[in-house]
Amino acid sequence: MRSWGYCPDEFLDTDGWPHQLYVREARRLVGEYVMTEHNARGTEVAPDAVGMAAYTMDSHNTQRVVVNGMVKNEGNVEVGGFPPYPISYRSLTPKREEVTNLLVPVALSASHIAFGSIRMEPVYMVLGQATAVAATMAIDAGVAVQEIDVPALQQELRENPLADGSTPEVLVDDSYTEQVTIRGEWEREQPSGTYGLSVLRSEGGDGGSVRFTPEIRTAGLYTVYLYWPAVDGLASNAPVAIRHAGGTEERTIDLRRETEGVQHGIVSWASLGEYSFDPAQEAWLEIGTQGADGAVLADAVLFVPVR
Repeated sequence: MRSWGYCPDEFLDTDGWPHQLYVREARRLVGEYVMTEHNARGTEVAPDAVGMAAYTMDSHNTQRVVVNGMVKNEGNVEVGGFPPYPISYRSLTPKREEVTNLLVPVALSASHIAFGSIRMEPVYMVLGQATAVAATMAIDAGVAVQEIDVPALQQELRENPLADGSTPEVLVDDSYTEQVTIRGEWEREQPSGTYGLSVLRSEGGDGGSVRFTPEIRTAGLYTVYLYWPAVDGLASNAPVAIRHAGGTEERTIDLRRETEGVQHGIVSWASLGEYSFDPAQEAWLEIGTQGADGAVLADAVLFVPVR
């Protein structure tokens, strides 16, 4: 840096110095609940979740030292490989005996190692929205932030995720056992690229199926998407049936598609078209194995309202 100097075409009014310094971690709240490594690893799950985090627990090294002729990063922490995990509402609130009208979505109550995972901007955005809704609930009800109706907050975030009153997307993952019906022989696997924790896999041909049943609460036109990870040996003719307001449509899906949407071994959401759905009528998507010429995966489906 000393030989090159600062970037000559940026921050011209401050001689190359950026206007702000990046502060990765500073003082944090010690609140009603402290998020820890246990939460990140999933061994402890917060029941009052108002957002999710999904990043590796990491912390930069404090110094570089030479050990037996090799340079080592002392104090470096990088622990990953765990799925997204919920963040407690109580970790955003101070202890009630200290203050009752403050919510903290960024410097939240978390241990050093847990904060190394939570500290991502998208998470801050999610928690910022949650605290904004919580603040209005506390004001309207005339109660402390620690005393709001958390289930009502969770429902508002779930049903109005864009905060504009629009119809939310409807997701069903293979792990949603109450909304997934399995027939035949399927194995639950965890290959790279799954949506969520796992994917259901059948070697095909036995006539089995997996049915995803969404909770459609608002009638309208939805684009239906199907998701699966890109792995070897998949079928090119997996049978799919979509039950919508106008009846049932049957089609076949090529799960082998090799280039479209593939990023780091992951196949992106595949659009199956637009269909009308109504809460008063049966709705589901079923992927089967009858006649399939390879393995069939059942991972997740998504219903996106056409706005």
